[in-house]
Parts: sequence; structure tokens; C-alpha cells
Amino acid sequence: MKYWLIRIGILATLFAGIVGGARATDAVPVIYCTDLFHPHVDPDDHFDLACLYAIPQLNIKVIILDQGRRQQKQPGSVAVQQMNTITGRNVPWEIGLADPLANLEDTGANQAKEYQGGVERILKILTESDRPVSIITVGSVRDVAAAFNRQPDLFHKKVGRLMIFIGEASNPGLIEYNVSLDVQAFRRVMESGLPIYWVPCFDGGLWQNRGRASYWKTTQAELLGEVSKRAMNYFIYALTHSKEDPILFLDRPITSEQASGILGLDRNLWCTAIFGDLADMRIWESNKRFYLADKEDNHGNPVELFRFEDIQCSIDERGVVSTSTAGNLKIKRFRVLNEATYPDIMTQVTARLLASLGK
Repeated sequence: MKYWLIRIGILATLFAGIVGGARATDAVPVIYCTDLFHPHVDPDDHFDLACLYAIPQLNIKVIILDQGRRQQKQPGSVAVQQMNTITGRNVPWEIGLADPLANLEDTGANQAKEYQGGVERILKILTESDRPVSIITVGSVRDVAAAFNRQPDLFHKKVGRLMIFIGEASNPGLIEYNVSLDVQAFRRVMESGLPIYWVPCFDGGLWQNRGRASYWKTTQAELLGEVSKRAMNYFIYALTHSKEDPILFLDRPITSEQASGILGLDRNLWCTAIFGDLADMRIWESNKRFYLADKEDNHGNPVELFRFEDIQCSIDERGVVSTSTAGNLKIKRFRVLNEATYPDIMTQVTARLLASLGK
């Protein structure tokens, strides 16, 4: 209990200096595609969304909510509205295509009009942007693949980095969940020739990470120990599948039973602090504390925890990626540089991002 009820706000000044101060004109424009739902499928999506909002160096142009038909029943827009309220941002959202792509060339144009908003907004943002736009996907890559199929030249001209959290790095026997949502879309994106920053979800099997995936596990007590009241209510709302008014809920009093119930849970994570790489941010250490900050600033000791390395690979009809010098695809793949310290440092950095929300 003391993680949240006693220590809340202690590091507010530090957090403001670490993650604040980015001017909107300097922030990297980002399109964010997520399989975020309420009630959730995986609560990590709510943690990812919160961390994205906590990085002012990223200018979120739109949030594309994956799997449009399901969004109508389990609207991820609820969490987006809450994050807009907590942070003062005004990020728009669209629901995406409803069905998997039929083949590698499928544009999704034959799907119902009510599911076209995601693809159309992606193309609009790219068309109107006067600078490269980065794209993050943390679910399927369906809407990105369909948009690419409609205007590939636009993508090659305007996409800065395409960071995709999907797949398994080394075990051909595991078809990772995000891949299973739309195999054709994954294949299309991987073969697109775009600047792919591939972040496998697992390496060596389910819940495994041998250094070429982003997965780690921690506790919610460590992640949420310093968050504001509104941020804590955002997570309580998500994790309890609440049906109350989502905005009014943010200012509700928090009982000790609610707090202890949330803080007592474990959490699987994949993304969070990695988002900062799109703005060329890095992890720093000062007085045994780890946090994310601008690469050019001096915040203590730089920490080389992970990087993206160039690889050659191929992808088969099942969506299995094989690395080989004979592979016809050249992309960048995530690599953990210190597997022993990775979970703890990523937890600390994530916790500090979350603690900055609304402060």
C-alpha cells in the first residue's frame, strides 16, 4: 500500500525535468495502431497507451484502434478519452478494418465503410505531413498494410520509422498472437521495403526472451507506486472492467481495497519505454535511478540497454521469420544488450513515465 498511498508525488519535480519540455514543433509525429479494448484483452495495452502519452517528444497524430468490429463491442476509445483528459492532449482516434486481409495485395477497400476510418486517416496524415511520420503497431499490422497497398509510394516517401511489436524471433513452432490476427498483413509489411524496426514479442517460445524480444514481467506495485490519483483510477477502471462514466471515474476517491487489489497483480509488458527510440531518446542512470530522456541532454550516465541491429531475413506463408544472410529482406531487429538488468531497468523507466502523467 505504501507504494502508492505514501510515496505518491515524491519525484514530481524530477519527472517534470525528465519527460517534460518538448515543444510541439520538435516532437516526432507518430501514428499509433493498437489492439486496445475495454474490457481489455490484455491490460498491457493500457500501460502502453499511458506511456506513449507520457512522452511529449512524440506528437500522437491519431490512434488507430485495431479490429474494428470488435471495437464496436469493446471500445478502446474509452481509454483514449481518459488519457486525453489526464494529460490535456486532444488525440483523435479511428476504428480499423474488421477482417483479415485476403491476400498480400488486399487494400481492404471492400470492407464496410464504417471500418475505413483507420486506413483513410493514416493516408491523410502522411499526405499532409511536411516531415517524416513514424508508425507504431502493437497489435496486428492490418490497417498499415492495407494503407500501404493503396499508396505504396506515399509510404516510401513519408514514413520515417515503422516500429512493429509482433512475432517470435527464433521458434518456428510458435505463431505469435499478433501474427495470427492477420498473417497476410504481417507478411506484406515485412516485405514492403519500408524502414522496419521489428520488435519480436517472444524469443524461444511463449513467455520466453533470449535477448531478441522485448518481453519482460514485473509487478504493478513497482509500476504504479508513484502515479497520480487520476492515473491510478485509469488503471482501476481498466482492470476492473468498469462500466461507469469513464471521465467522472478519474476523480473518484480510491479505497485501500481497490489500491491493494491493483498493486498486488503481476504484469507482462513488451513496449512502453521502447517508444522513446522513435525520438532518439535514451535511458539514463543517476543516483541508481533509471529514466528516459533526450539523447543530447546530460542526465547522468547513459545506459545502453537495447538497440536495433541490422539483419537479413525471410518470411514464409505462415508468418514465420527466419534470419539468414541469404534472406531477401533487410530490416532492423530489437536486441537486448544486458539480459540480466533488462527487466529491472525497463520497469523503473516505465514507472517513471507513468508517474509523470498529469503532473
